[in-house]
Amino acid sequence: MHERRLYGLILVAAGTVLWSLAGLFVRAIDLGVWDLILWRSIFACLCLLAVAVARPTGGSSFGWHGCLAACLSATAMFCYVAALTLTTVANVLIIYATLPFVTAALAWAATRETASRRLLGASTASMAGILFVAGTSLSASDIAGNTLAFAMTLSFGALLIMTRFYRSLNLVHVNAAGAALCAAVALPFSSGQMPPFDTLVLIFLLALLTTALAFMLFLAGGRHVASSESALIALLDVVLGPLWVWLAFAEDPGQGTMAGGLIVVTSVVWYFWPSLRRSYGR
Repeated sequence: MHERRLYGLILVAAGTVLWSLAGLFVRAIDLGVWDLILWRSIFACLCLLAVAVARPTGGSSFGWHGCLAACLSATAMFCYVAALTLTTVANVLIIYATLPFVTAALAWAATRETASRRLLGASTASMAGILFVAGTSLSASDIAGNTLAFAMTLSFGALLIMTRFYRSLNLVHVNAAGAALCAAVALPFSSGQMPPFDTLVLIFLLALLTTALAFMLFLAGGRHVASSESALIALLDVVLGPLWVWLAFAEDPGQGTMAGGLIVVTSVVWYFWPSLRRSYGR
């Protein structure tokens, strides 16, 4: 049991490290935002379809709820890449770190699912951190990027709620369809030109490592560890993502962003801490 849990923790951590490379790849790719979204979505769709073939699952369905989930996935994909081109990687990932609280708020709005005092307190503190980040990022580009990052978080939170109510949904199929839809939307706005070969290689690695492979590792590891542990390990993305672009491109997130990020990360850790203690107790 202990060995299986350790194996799960390693897989979740590996998936998170791969996720954290997305900002680094986006900074390294010299391409217009619509072209970047188009080619990233095409490669992401192909990689996810390869995952679906390699790891087939029975009993899944699509239907109208699958179409809605694919639209939410496409929105999240589009907003994520666009946000990374407009503001710092740190801003995007700090806003995304509020996902547990955004999901809880959406669940309450949709189903009147009650929230604990601890959740309300952590949500309030995390939103204060987000306001701190927004208040110190006043350029038009930063405001647009932060807005898209929040839209991404809302879309992904809604997608998570759908997977809870429609357990037959296959997330690999949903995200592959979402990537295809995202590519279809971006196509009319793209330049219509084929990117250079080295750029295509970088975009392919972006899709393979930070979408397909990271997705597989995180899901496989998540089967052997508590959800609270997976959520806390996923916070490494908030730390590592800005670190990679700072080391490679000297992108300074700014003191305000760092202070706001500390508030958000502390709120998430505090919220999940009781669940983590119970997990270790068992």
